[in-house]
Amino acid sequence: MVQFERHGPYLILKQLNTDYRASTDNAAEQRAVKEAFAESVLWRGKLVTGKRNLVAINDLVVNDLHGISDALERSKQGSYRLDASKSLILPEGVKSFERNSDIDVLLTFDAAKKGNYVAQVTPDAKHLSIRLRYSFIALPEAGYQARAYHPLSGYLSDEYLDYGTRVDEDIRQRFLLRHRLEKVTPGSAPSQVVKPITYYLDPGVPEPIRSALLEGASWWEEAFTNAGFINGFKVELLPEDADPQDVRYNVIQWVHRATRGWSYGAAVTDPRTGEIIKGHVTLGSQRVRQDHLIARGLTAGWQDRDAAAEASMQLALARIRQLSAHEIGHTLGLDHNFAASSNNNASVMDYPHPMVSINGDKIDISKPYDEGIGVWDKYTVAYGYAEYSGPQSEVAGLARLREEAASQGLRYIGEADSRSAAASNAYASLWDNGSDPVAELTRLGEVRAKAIKDFSAEALLAEQPQGELQDAFVPIYLLTRFQIAAAAKMIGGTTYSYSDGIDGKTWHYIAPAIQQQALDSLLATLSPDSLTVPESLQEMLVPKAGNYYKTRESFDSALGVITDPLAMPEVLSRLTLSQIYSPARINRVNQAYLSDKEQLSVAKLTDKVFANTVFSDIPTGPELGVWMRVNAVMVDSILASYHDDNTRPEVKAQLAERLNYLAKQLKRKVKRVSAYEAAHYAWLLQGLQNGLTDSEVKLIVKPLAIPPGSPI
Repeated sequence: MVQFERHGPYLILKQLNTDYRASTDNAAEQRAVKEAFAESVLWRGKLVTGKRNLVAINDLVVNDLHGISDALERSKQGSYRLDASKSLILPEGVKSFERNSDIDVLLTFDAAKKGNYVAQVTPDAKHLSIRLRYSFIALPEAGYQARAYHPLSGYLSDEYLDYGTRVDEDIRQRFLLRHRLEKVTPGSAPSQVVKPITYYLDPGVPEPIRSALLEGASWWEEAFTNAGFINGFKVELLPEDADPQDVRYNVIQWVHRATRGWSYGAAVTDPRTGEIIKGHVTLGSQRVRQDHLIARGLTAGWQDRDAAAEASMQLALARIRQLSAHEIGHTLGLDHNFAASSNNNASVMDYPHPMVSINGDKIDISKPYDEGIGVWDKYTVAYGYAEYSGPQSEVAGLARLREEAASQGLRYIGEADSRSAAASNAYASLWDNGSDPVAELTRLGEVRAKAIKDFSAEALLAEQPQGELQDAFVPIYLLTRFQIAAAAKMIGGTTYSYSDGIDGKTWHYIAPAIQQQALDSLLATLSPDSLTVPESLQEMLVPKAGNYYKTRESFDSALGVITDPLAMPEVLSRLTLSQIYSPARINRVNQAYLSDKEQLSVAKLTDKVFANTVFSDIPTGPELGVWMRVNAVMVDSILASYHDDNTRPEVKAQLAERLNYLAKQLKRKVKRVSAYEAAHYAWLLQGLQNGLTDSEVKLIVKPLAIPPGSPI
């Protein structure tokens, strides 16, 4: 929130500090807070006086206020600095509307050091020119009533410190982000609305994607009707005479990027109250192509190719409908709910994995995603938007809604407790399915095996050279990658809700038997049988042809342009083992064992890892190389956890003891096998002994990179 202020001959643009306030009528208290905390002057300009006082704002807008240079440097994409001599205000980008005025500028950044990704999307990476928009947006009129945030609301929120509160009240105040929505007839009874929340779709979206986006967006109508707002939500195409920059229009925008990028549901909000002024959904056009790629790989074994083509398109469109609803949900104020998949897909605010099964002798993708919003979504809309007769009735009504959600067994776990590597809640994961992540990993592993067995050149688009089959195979080989992460959360995992301590509930570790099952299912993903690519398929994955090149979406290879049959096992096994030996997870395993000796211990867990890798029977044929590569990854993964600063000393002691035990066993094994296998054991032994004392030592000096998974 900013304001212009005149000081003598100068005009300044000041960013106000909305984080500290005093909700009181006492002007002295308000002044005390204002004077206690800093504000930020963003710009100063000199007034030119006359009939109308004017000031040139060129140096305000031709400025890196967005921190582009810093962002590029942080992401190791070169060292860039703004070149004002090659930057300018774009006359066609200066617009004024009823509630906002916009200024578009073309900023050029010169590079002392070019960035690799920047080079992929610019003609000359030494000169990066970006269009930047400044929007001066009027604050909304009075009359909006902020609603207090509760952890079980499922909403995004803003917060501030209120020095006007009593000592026995919480100084930190939090409120929901939401649109203003009013009934013609106020109260809890259903009513028509004064003005619906309307979203407008970018008319530049092609069919059939346009219809899919409109359909997915329209799912929210049901939630608002259930909450008592008749015709409270609408979606339609942006009229020809409307400008998407006008903040009076909530917009669903279709954008192009060089690769599949994230989609976003963002909102312009009033920082004083949390009122959403404008919702703006940004959907990356390449996302649908990734879903189509996955579907083509899954249906490559179908005999009926017309049916496969239709099923692939329908999967991609089903995902687009879900994505449209998901991102609009954010612009309605809703947070992610990454536990929804464990509640029969209760919310579109989770990240869904396509539901794939085996039906008879072929893979079935006929119902990849649920249609419509879920029961959690109806709850959240009611929580954020339902009208009440007064403050007391609102408090009571919201409490009843929370009780009803709890009685239905609905889980809600948000961003920080799900996405982070340290997240412990066993039922909150991204891109997973089902209420039992362990059983789902086993089931999806069977689908993956079938998909690999049936994989063929039918996965290619028309006219694509066969070398592109390498990239089409990537999401099939890595089909279980997200379910592996979900199952790993059971190990050292916890279960809890956000109402802990208020209603008598507590948190606890997952039962020992379930953790054992989870470990067994994860270790099964390390078996040479699971990781080895059939030789007939390897021969089909020919090198890329002519001017077709490998990208970040391709598997790495240590064999040059040839497909590397050990690169794929390396990256997938490293994923599994890094999940098992994540420092926070292994710390929790140890802590749970200290409290309950029935739980997994670090030693027992590690012994099972040894038993399923280096101590397992030595395979023959192509599987021998896979087994050896996995052994190297296993030693590196445990050493990485051992040396990690976040691994606690008690855990380090357990890991060191088991690694020393492994060293003794390797010494014995060297003497009992053939020369080829003895060399492998001796190499493991040497790397292990050196790695225990030197954190820089790795058996695999340069690990092969796993191709990106998110956004799926």
